[in-house]
Amino acid sequence: MFQNAQMRQEMKLAPRMMQSLRFLQAPLPELRDLVRAELEQNPVLEEKLGDGDAALAAVEPLAAPAADDVDQENDFEPDDFGREIDALEQMLEPRPLDDAPGTPTPSPEAEEKRQFFLDSITAPPSLHAHLEEQLNESGLSDEQKKAGEYVVGNVDENGWLAADVAEISRESGVPEKTVRETLAVVQEFDPPGVAARGLKECLRIQLRRLGHGDDSPAVDLVERHLEELGDRTAAELAKATGRPETAIADAMKAIAALDPKPGLKFSAPPPVYVAPEVEIRRTAEGDVAVELLRDALPRLHISAEYESMLEDPETAAEAKKYLAEKIRSGQFVMDSLHQRRTTIRRIAEEIAAAQREFFEHGISKLKPMTMGAVAEKLGVHETTVGRAVSGKYVKTPQGVFELRFFFTGGFQTADGGSISTEAVKEAVAKVIGHEDVRKPLSDQAIAEKLKEQGLKVARRTVAKYREELGFPPAHKRK
Repeated sequence: MFQNAQMRQEMKLAPRMMQSLRFLQAPLPELRDLVRAELEQNPVLEEKLGDGDAALAAVEPLAAPAADDVDQENDFEPDDFGREIDALEQMLEPRPLDDAPGTPTPSPEAEEKRQFFLDSITAPPSLHAHLEEQLNESGLSDEQKKAGEYVVGNVDENGWLAADVAEISRESGVPEKTVRETLAVVQEFDPPGVAARGLKECLRIQLRRLGHGDDSPAVDLVERHLEELGDRTAAELAKATGRPETAIADAMKAIAALDPKPGLKFSAPPPVYVAPEVEIRRTAEGDVAVELLRDALPRLHISAEYESMLEDPETAAEAKKYLAEKIRSGQFVMDSLHQRRTTIRRIAEEIAAAQREFFEHGISKLKPMTMGAVAEKLGVHETTVGRAVSGKYVKTPQGVFELRFFFTGGFQTADGGSISTEAVKEAVAKVIGHEDVRKPLSDQAIAEKLKEQGLKVARRTVAKYREELGFPPAHKRK
């Protein structure tokens, strides 16, 4: 073991710099949480409400609002919302079984309002709850209902039955014959195909619901040629089954419209809603304007009362030291938010200047952009642009897009111009969309079609984009 001395240079981020980068990178929902955390731990920070001077204190209000404090713009008193919540909570309070003396009896109108409020509190039912509700209304005997509960309990998230009849009979103590009879009833429940014991049975149940008999071409394909449906054409399957090609083609369309996993619609994640932070719009003069959507961004200020306490000579030294640190910290948070808005706005302005044709004509006119080029124009590092566009959304005449959407590579056109990869993908989709379904185009034929449009794209690139767009190969598109 030995000791030695050496010199070296290191770059380390200060805690406040890390906080600034975290604010820059955070999407709007996460940013609101970060700001709320700062408000809770820093008493000198206040959040402005609307465009006025009203503010919400970070920890406790410094003074109670005046009784005549009225929002003239919205014509309501600040306490109105609180009174509405109190009234709703009273509506939800359970009433005693016996009428106590002096207890007012609710009017029919109040009772109707209460029931309407309760009915409005909805949540999407789970698959099991949906099946149990149908089971309770099916009119089965007690023994059958017991078997049905075990059947429903063994339905997985795909909607398939994850246990066989013998296992359910053994666990429930119900004879196998009764379990099979109950299973047939459950398989008639909504969604169609539920409680099936495999893919074939799931599809067969749905086909039967649609009126396809056991001898129909669709049922025949499911029973004997299910594994071949994705690889063979209608003509080949017609030859294998000895049925007319038109009947086989119709049967293939019917099978393609079925849901192989009917339970997934109940377990799908809730939709994610995004809030754009900036808007790019066309003005009446035909120009493109960039505007920050201020209502979506938190606005803070330093409490004037705490600032006056800091300047008051009678304030204790320790209190002044504490307030000075909190004010510096709050000011840094405000500066970080201001820098975040400024960076997003400048990036949006660069996008607006470069993509004017996109805002007028759509994706076909989207031009290639790189983060490095924008970073060089703004005088910032490329990673700063990457952080600023991640998870941030912009409202445009063509819809709402993530800022990152506009940063894409491109191709050279025949006239010397450039076109983005997204525009090339759209061109591939259009070519496939207009092809003859009886003679689908190969990847090479699509590349040649694009070449006729002035786009020189390799066959491998066409195949890559086709797969990303979700289109199968030519032999599977017949």
